[in-house]
Amino acid sequence: MKVSRIDKKRTGAVIALLLLLTIGSIVTIYKFKVVPNIPSKLASGKIQIEVVSNISNELALDKTLNNNGCGLQENPLAVPQLPMWINYTSEENERFDQVLQCYNRLHKRKDLDLDPFKSRLYCEMDDPPEIERVLSNYKRVWFIGDSVLYQTYLTLSCLAVPTLVRNEGIKQESASFMYNHSMGRTEIRYTPFGLLFDQNELELYKLSFPDAISSSTKNDAIIVNAGLHYHHKDGPNLKRAASFIANATTNATIYFMETTPETWPTSNGMFTPACMWFCECESLTDGRIVGNGSMVDYSSHRRNITGDLRFHHEVQQDKNLQHFYEPLIPHLTSFKKKNSSSYLYPYDRVPSYLPATWRNDIANPILKQSAHVKIVPLWLQLVASGKPHPRENGDCTHKSLVALMAMNEQLLRTMALPKSTDLSTSK
Repeated sequence: MKVSRIDKKRTGAVIALLLLLTIGSIVTIYKFKVVPNIPSKLASGKIQIEVVSNISNELALDKTLNNNGCGLQENPLAVPQLPMWINYTSEENERFDQVLQCYNRLHKRKDLDLDPFKSRLYCEMDDPPEIERVLSNYKRVWFIGDSVLYQTYLTLSCLAVPTLVRNEGIKQESASFMYNHSMGRTEIRYTPFGLLFDQNELELYKLSFPDAISSSTKNDAIIVNAGLHYHHKDGPNLKRAASFIANATTNATIYFMETTPETWPTSNGMFTPACMWFCECESLTDGRIVGNGSMVDYSSHRRNITGDLRFHHEVQQDKNLQHFYEPLIPHLTSFKKKNSSSYLYPYDRVPSYLPATWRNDIANPILKQSAHVKIVPLWLQLVASGKPHPRENGDCTHKSLVALMAMNEQLLRTMALPKSTDLSTSK
């Protein structure tokens, strides 16, 4: 078979193009060293908005979606960008080791350094702002929330003062210390609140949070979140809490840390009792993002969680809760409408048929309406790393130091923005 000169030229052009693309890819990978294994549902802009936002019409039509990788840059004309993670530099590795040593001194844990590849969130904006420059704008930074927020508090404290040592001021019951810097002093404080600490949530409604908002000035910051304490049955309580925070009257700026993704091997990555201290943590898959993920395999994880259905059946069959959650699960409710009212929700999910983002999907739209609340984007950013980032296997709720460093960098980025900037969460 003869090949014409034109065919030869075309073949040569194709080969040259392929070589060019290959070289370009190698250069790009070498330059950014991107961490792979991102769920495919985060890979395209449209699905990113629809699925990771739980197919919310409000969010899909929202023209003010943040669109750089860190979710903090507003440009309605830009195409939303997927968060990207890059490997640590030698300088960042050195800082990581200092913070790890400090954290272990404060919290007496030796299980935070599980991530074999140190990486950080990369954004189309400046690198994380210098911590002194940000915190020196505040007289008091008050963390009020769950144990993951306590982890965040400890990490920020060690970023500010790597030589910090444990004393009576650094403990989970109530923690506080003074950060001395070139511009003066900033108090960094933590107070626990959450359903697991107190079913009546007195710290939110009666004690610490009301004290914080009433005693704060425009030079104070309140960092709040206890979303991980709310489970399927607690959705209405979470909505009430978010409304209470959004309607608070204060001179301070409230920074709401998005509830972070859990990485248990369950239907949506969220906790179920059988997994505690047994299950290996896994990155969120496409199925788990929408609440339909494969559940734990006995041979892989030494634990079969289907027996936990007895804990979740009653809540999943609750008609009032089904009605409450309908806006968050259109992929189920639309099918129900097409197949008459006899449609049954999938009751075989452990722990729930809800998508992995349901906590933020309840809280964020409420908090976005408040002028004094700024949302710190975390959920999509952590999922996009492609890693589970557990504190330790058998605990897929608390975070590794790699994740905690990224979370604090997101907090500092948000705090460094003008206080009048209206932020919305990345999806």
